[in-house]
Amino acid sequence: MGGAQSFQIRLGCKNTAMLPIKYQASILTFLFDRLPIGEDVDSMEFSLSGQFAGKYHIAHSAIETATGDAHIVFTLPCYSHSVFLALTRINVAETARLLANLEDFERESSQDLRLGEVVITPEQELRDHEMPFAVILLRTATSLECARVPDSWEIDGKRTSFFFVVPLTMAEWELRSKSGHDALMEKFEASGKELFF
Repeated sequence: MGGAQSFQIRLGCKNTAMLPIKYQASILTFLFDRLPIGEDVDSMEFSLSGQFAGKYHIAHSAIETATGDAHIVFTLPCYSHSVFLALTRINVAETARLLANLEDFERESSQDLRLGEVVITPEQELRDHEMPFAVILLRTATSLECARVPDSWEIDGKRTSFFFVVPLTMAEWELRSKSGHDALMEKFEASGKELFF
């Protein structure tokens, strides 16, 4: 995906009608069958800073991975047809806020993000952790925990895209900018890149 673009997340605003709650419930049902989550799925609803008064919905669940305990966090979209998934070992709410910013980017720009794209994160610090410089949107099959989730699926008559979100350092972003997507993926493989926030 060498032609993919990088975007800066901006916290701006224009009002967009919220998609029906039924759509979110259908996504959650769809993911229950495909993710290693049990009955204990928690959700969050929150607003981002800025003038836009809409709420973003996130679900998360504790999971066991080959490298230890973690949480899987994913959006239940209100303003787009994209579901952003991430694995985290840090504060779930901070990872959720970052994923909500991706949905907010799509809402504000009226532009769908695509596989392989990189989004530069807002300049802020996570509690006890540094915010990644950027994130890259990869196929869900990149993660064993998300491998059963397809790249896209029709849910409630809407073509829904699924993205596995991976943090990038500034050095990784620079490598991708200079040498392309394939060079970054090769570095990930060679270094055993952690896919967790």
